[in-house]
Amino acid sequence: MTTPVHGTRLTREYRQNLNATHERVFALLCPEREKQWLPGWDARWIHSESGFAEPRAVFATQHAGAAEIIWLVAEHRPAHRVHLVRWHPDRMVVDIELDLSSPQPNHTWLDVRYTYTATSPAGRTEIEAKTAEQWHAQMKSWEQHLNAWLALRRD
Repeated sequence: MTTPVHGTRLTREYRQNLNATHERVFALLCPEREKQWLPGWDARWIHSESGFAEPRAVFATQHAGAAEIIWLVAEHRPAHRVHLVRWHPDRMVVDIELDLSSPQPNHTWLDVRYTYTATSPAGRTEIEAKTAEQWHAQMKSWEQHLNAWLALRRD
C-alpha cells in the first residue's frame, strides 16, 4: 500500500481586467513578447520551434543571482488559454493557468491561477511566507503594465 504524500501547497487566484480584445492580450502572454511590456523581464529559450510560446516550448528565467527557473508551456490555445509549469530547483513547482474571456468588446478578463507546491523544506518556508497582500500587489502591477502597454500600442 502506498502512503499519500502531502507537501505544502498554496493556490492563489486573481482576475485582471484588461482594456483590449482577448486576441491582443493573448499575444502578449509569451516569454518573448513579455519583454516588451514587463520591466525587468527576461527569458532564455531552451526549445521553441517558432521562437514564441507554443505547446511543449521550454524556456528559463533568472533573477537577482538566484538559481535558474525552468518553464514548460504545457498548453497553448490561442486567444483562450495558456498553461505553464515552472520548476524552481530544490524549492518548488508552480502550476500557472491563464484563462481569457471577453465580457464585452475590447475588454478581457484574464483569470490567473498559481498553484505552488513545495519540493523541499526551503520551498515550504518560501510558500508559507507568501501573503495574499503580496500576491494581489504583484497581480495588480502586472495588470497595470499590460493595460499601459495596450493603451500605447495598437498592434
